[in-house]
Amino acid sequence: MPKYEDFDRLECLTRIVGTLVNKTPLRVGSGGEPPVGSAVDIAVFRVKEKPCIPGSSLKGMLRSVAEMHAKAEGWKVHPPWEQEPDGERCEICGIFGDQKLASHVQIYDVFPEETARIFVKPGVAINRDFGSVEHVFHEEFVEPGTRWKFQMDILNIQVFPSPGDNRGRLLHTLFQMLRNPGLQVGARKTIGAGLIVLSEATWELYKLEDGQLKLKERGPLS
Repeated sequence: MPKYEDFDRLECLTRIVGTLVNKTPLRVGSGGEPPVGSAVDIAVFRVKEKPCIPGSSLKGMLRSVAEMHAKAEGWKVHPPWEQEPDGERCEICGIFGDQKLASHVQIYDVFPEETARIFVKPGVAINRDFGSVEHVFHEEFVEPGTRWKFQMDILNIQVFPSPGDNRGRLLHTLFQMLRNPGLQVGARKTIGAGLIVLSEATWELYKLEDGQLKLKERGPLS
């Protein structure tokens, strides 16, 4: 069987639950036009009127950081849009998937634990040729200090209580970085927006036993 293609069996399932807190203003945009009649040019992404950080945005953030870390360690990192020779899949694709392999991690959309406060910030687009104001725009941000419910599932990769391979070690490092100093998600990163930290997080390790998925161990994420 090619490397990491192990979805025909269930060896272990690790669930991470906790609270994300944005330490700086956060904007994950809707990727389209603002609602009709909106007073802003760029709106925060919402689901049923509630601000939301899509799981795909969090997964993309983690994959990008994982790729940078892996390259710094001298590991091979294969672009997910290119075909890999059978059996030559890299650790990054072995975690987050590629064109032929599903992801071993599932990150759910996160919503605020309480009502999130939104504020509007004006921005100025500069004409690069003349150095003058091109136009003024307004964009929404979620206020710092908002708490978000976080959940992530990891299939067939041993991370806790101790990593089982390079993928487990890399995921463990990502969780450490997410806890301190934090990682950035969404837009406006270059001006400090989108810094999030994971707090009050725990892990639960499940394994198949007597035909049932049973909780074997749990602990604080450290």
